[in-house]
Amino acid sequence: MKILKNISAFMILFSLMMLVSCEYEFIEIAAPTPPDPNDTTIDTVSFSAEIEPIFAASSCTNCHSNSGATAGLNLSAGSAYNSITSNGLVVAGDPDASKIYYYPNPVTGTHNTKYGSNDDADLIYLWIYQGALDN
Repeated sequence: MKILKNISAFMILFSLMMLVSCEYEFIEIAAPTPPDPNDTTIDTVSFSAEIEPIFAASSCTNCHSNSGATAGLNLSAGSAYNSITSNGLVVAGDPDASKIYYYPNPVTGTHNTKYGSNDDADLIYLWIYQGALDN
């Protein structure tokens, strides 16, 4: 009986030690810094040449394409811009209010399939910041 009490006491002590030893590290990732509007070295991001390929490379078009168009969103080449704008997913000049930026973002997004990298998300951020042009 004494052994059972000792084992119980040990288990309680062990459990308490495990609870106390847990440590959580919260890392806050900053959003990309908006580019300087007066910086003439920054090229205008091309939607067709730089943004549309991100959707295919990140497998977005597996669900959001001509054949599927999940949630009414078609991200295949030639259709993506009209689909993004008609669904209200972009607010030109305001990436933080644009669902096409923050929803599938690798760091902060809630979508199961995210952009391939932070560089892709940063490029989409810059495109929106520059006015989300159809170019």
